[in-house]
Order: sequence, then C-alpha cells, then structure tokens
Amino acid sequence: MHSTRSDTRDFILMAGPDGPRLPAVPALDGLRGLAVAAVVLYHAEFKVMIGGYLGVSTFFTLSGFLITTLLINESARNGSVALGAFWGRRFRRLLPASLATLALVATLFAWLVATADQRATMQGDILASVFDVANWHFIFQGASYGDLFVAPSPVLHFWSLAIEEQFYLVFPVLLVLLWRVSKARSRVIGLTLAALALCSAALPFVFTMSKDRIYFGTDTRAAELLLGGVLAVVLSREPVRRKLALVAHWRVGLGVLGVALLSLQIYWWWTLPQASAWLYRGGFALYGLMSCVVVASLALPRSPLRAAFSMGWLRWLGLRSYGIYLAHWPIFLVVRQELPSWGRLPQAMLAISCSLAVAEISFRLLEQPVRLQRWPSRDWAVRVAGSAMVVVALLALIPWPIDEAARSTDFESALDEFNARSAATASRSTTTQPPAETPQPPAVATVDTFGDSTALLMVMGMATADAKSTKSTGRVSDIGGDVQLGCGVSRFDMLRVEPDTVLEDRCRAWPERWSQAVAANDPDIAQLITGAWEVPDVRLPGSTTWSSLGDLAVDEFVRTELTTAVDVLAVDGAMVLLVLWPEYGQWAQEGKSEALQKQADPARMRRLHELMREVAASRPATVRVLDLPAFLGPDRL
Repeated sequence: MHSTRSDTRDFILMAGPDGPRLPAVPALDGLRGLAVAAVVLYHAEFKVMIGGYLGVSTFFTLSGFLITTLLINESARNGSVALGAFWGRRFRRLLPASLATLALVATLFAWLVATADQRATMQGDILASVFDVANWHFIFQGASYGDLFVAPSPVLHFWSLAIEEQFYLVFPVLLVLLWRVSKARSRVIGLTLAALALCSAALPFVFTMSKDRIYFGTDTRAAELLLGGVLAVVLSREPVRRKLALVAHWRVGLGVLGVALLSLQIYWWWTLPQASAWLYRGGFALYGLMSCVVVASLALPRSPLRAAFSMGWLRWLGLRSYGIYLAHWPIFLVVRQELPSWGRLPQAMLAISCSLAVAEISFRLLEQPVRLQRWPSRDWAVRVAGSAMVVVALLALIPWPIDEAARSTDFESALDEFNARSAATASRSTTTQPPAETPQPPAVATVDTFGDSTALLMVMGMATADAKSTKSTGRVSDIGGDVQLGCGVSRFDMLRVEPDTVLEDRCRAWPERWSQAVAANDPDIAQLITGAWEVPDVRLPGSTTWSSLGDLAVDEFVRTELTTAVDVLAVDGAMVLLVLWPEYGQWAQEGKSEALQKQADPARMRRLHELMREVAASRPATVRVLDLPAFLGPDRL
C-alpha cells in the first residue's frame, strides 16, 4: 500500500503532507538540456540539425506545464495565488542573466564587433528585448528575406524569451479567474485552456499571415504553452495520476508512446526545414501536443525514459540551459564575424565551448545567488530590477558611430521604391494621351524588369545613375515590372540554401503577375534577370532527391520554365532581354556553408547561361541575350 501511494505521488511531482509541491525533477532538467543542445546545433548550421529550432517549442510546452503546475499547486494549498510573489520569483529567475547579456551586447559587442548594419538596428532590438516585446518588434520591423543580406541582430533569439515573459504576465491572471469562476473544477479549467490552444493554432487559417508573423507571434505560438498547461491540469487529477501510475497497460502505453514521439521529434530536428509549410498550419501546435506526451512519460515512475533523461551531463545542460541560450547566439556572431576564415566546424566548436563556459559562470555567480538571495522587501527588489532595466536601456541609447557607406543594400526600401515606380508607369499607361498636334518628345524605349533581388539591385542602380546623370541618353525610361526577393523563375519544390527552403506561393505565382505587368505597362523591352535561385541544390516537383543544374531532369525543367517566362513577357510584342548574371566568385567559397559553396559552383552558373542561350535561340524574333559578365570583364568592374 505504501508503494502504491508513493508511485501515485511521484508521478505528477505533486505530493507532500503539507499539500502539493513541485520539487526538482532530474528528467525534466534533462529534457531542457536536450532541447537547448538542439537549438545551439541548429544555430551552428550543422546540416544534420536543420530542424533544431524546434527545441524552442519544447521549451514552450515544458514552461507551460511547469508554470501551470506551480499555480495549481499554490491554489490547492492556499486557496489562492499570490500573483505579486509569483511574478517576483519569475523576474528574479530570468531578469539578471538576460539584462547582463543585453548590457554586454550594448557595450562590448556594439563597440568592438558590430557591423554598420547591426549598429543601425541594435538600439531598437535591445530596447525591445529589455521590455520583453522583442518578438513583436521583429514582426513590425519586417524581418524577412532581406535580412539574409545583412548581419543578423545579436539579440534575435530574445523573441522566444519575450513570448514566455508575456505568457508569465497574462496567464496567471487568466488561471486565477478560471479557478474562481469554475470553483476549482479542473475539468472546466482544462477544457478552457484546450479551447484557447485550439484558437491559437487556428489563427493562421482564419487570418492571412506571413510565416514570420506566425513564427514570432505570441498569439500564434501560445498554443504550445497552453498545451503544457492542459497537461498540468490533467495530471493534477488524482484519478488520472493513479491510473497512469498503477495500471500496467496505461503505464506501458504512455512509456512506449513517449519514446516513439520523442524519436520522431529528434528525427525532425535532423531533417525538418524551418520553411516547411505545414508547420505554419497547425504544425507547431502538433509538435507541442507531442511534447506533452513526452513530458508525461518523463514523469512516469520507474520509466526507462525518465532514467535516461536523468543522466548527469543532460541535467548539467538543463540546469544551465537558460544561460546557454542567452549566450550562444551573440557568441556565434562574434566568432563568425571576427574569424571568418575559420571553417564552420572550428567556429562552432569555439563558440559552443565559450557558450558553455559563460553559462557556467552566469549560473554560479549570477543566476543562483540572485535567485536564492533573501531580499529585504518586495518593493526593494522591484526597485533594483527596475533600475537595472533602466540602466541597460540607457546603454542601448548611447549613439554608436555608423559608417553609412559600409551598410548593405536596404532591400525592403529598394523594393518599395521599385514598386512605386512600377505603379506610376502603369498609371501613366492608362491616362488619356495628348492630342496629336501636341509636340512629342523623342522616342524612348520603355523597359520593364523581372526577376529576383539581383534584378532589383540592377534596376535601382540604373535609376540612380539616370537621376545623377547631367546628360540623359534619351534612350531608356519608365522602369517598372515585377521583382520578388528570394524568387527565381524555376518553380522547384525545395531549395537547399541556409536553411533548406520550401518555395513560397508568391514565388510560384510569377506568370500571373508578369502577365498583368506587361499588359499594364506595354514595355518595349522586358529584361529578365535571374540566376541565384536556379543554381542551388534543388528538389523537383514530385521528387524526394536533391539534384542540381547539370542533371538532365533539372536542365529540362529549368529550360521549360525559362521558355514559359519569355513567352509570357513577349506576348504583347516586347523584346525579351535575358541577362546573364556573373558567377559568385571566390568570396562564396571561403569559409562559407556547404550549401552556399555548391550554389556558387561556377559550372552551375555556366550551365544556366547555356540554357538561357538555348532558349534565346529557340525564340530568335523576340529574345536577346545580354552577357553581363563579358561586359563587366574578368574583374567585374
């Protein structure tokens, strides 16, 4: 009888003569350790861990479970929750290390390491991180494809911490209200939380949202935290704990299911690209549901999974997971920016070693002392925390020198300007023409441009040169058309870039957009500039294998897509100009990822040029080729 009672108590970690409590659970520490390892290896850009970003989702669900368990326990023990004390414990646990990280970024990183592009955005990034709104800041900032061309923010990883802090602020109030309204009925509380999780997961189906909006949004990611809360409510019920702890087939079934789902999650860590479309249509919530089963199986008494996750090295990582997460990303950036000639493996080994060392120092000298410190009063602790936040915010407001000449192209602004010019051209084409007797200016050729970001760079350079010129050639004007960042002509299923990318719907919709642009503008010349997104490793539609230009199937697919493109552009009589783009050059081979090195293989670009010439030869009346590499010369000047 004693062992039965012990097993039931041990299962949900909620037993004790004085009421429910939540002692340290080694297996859950181990799960934290495994999750943070996945995230770090993902940011190390190891090809075997392209889905390691899902470790953050594991943290979300585990946090929701633990926080809800604490709140339910306190309500059951005391009849209410002291919200002020709860928030004080949260801030005391999380604030010191995060503020220390932000202070170091605002001083050492900003002054010694940051590029001009990083300095231009770091003030807003750090301030948003201080006040726990970093995820919304990055959403409103429009972090997207263009960010691949500039150095990333050293506090980009604070987006997930912001979501958790927002959850910690709002969720306890919600749970207290549910506790009172339902008169402590766990069934009502659990169903309400499950309904809220379902609403969160359904948002992308109801509203039009970008992937970045879904990925960074508190509302769209809340499902993963709420599902952890649902698990805590379910396991707070004594009949459930008793059945899972004591009934053999329930216990064995939960253990086997936990192992199976954890194995699938780890497989996804290895193989699932962040751009996978199904993740943004309920996939993150599904992953959170799987994490609930894993967490429940780890709490199972005498579970092999529980024993495995209680190993010392996993627990060590788990106890320091917060410090590791805070430190690793800025350290990775420091190593990559200061040691660019090192290979990816040496860079990763150095960055990971430094991250572990910094996390250990933070754990022993900052996190634990502050957490265990007995403060004179709550008001005194609040004043200290508030003062520390103000100091870090002031550090972020110190003006850093920014060399504007060293900044990368602002793709978003350039795209806005291009679209404005294109819209103006379309508007002019629909206005009434002047009377025939009005003197006409010399004839000029109107040009529309189509393609990817390289097309945008070229066309904006032409516009800038024309604006600065003191003597117009009188030959070319009205630059419009359609360009899309990150989109080539070939509508592959996937591209092997960093990370592997599923082709977005907007990249597939170019025939409709281009037809509309040509019909609206009626250009004399339609120039097509593409190349960067034709040369990576790719998956053809319906295929599960990676291949590239030079493979017969890929060559034929690209040739067909290019032929379709020139036919669309030439439908109203425009002359189509296929612009050959230069090879990447040596910079893309030295110290770059394997995917980029393959993408930069000169043989692939040369093969694309051959295909473009073949397409031009098949349409001699309407297509010409502009050999830009030959025009620029061997030095590309």
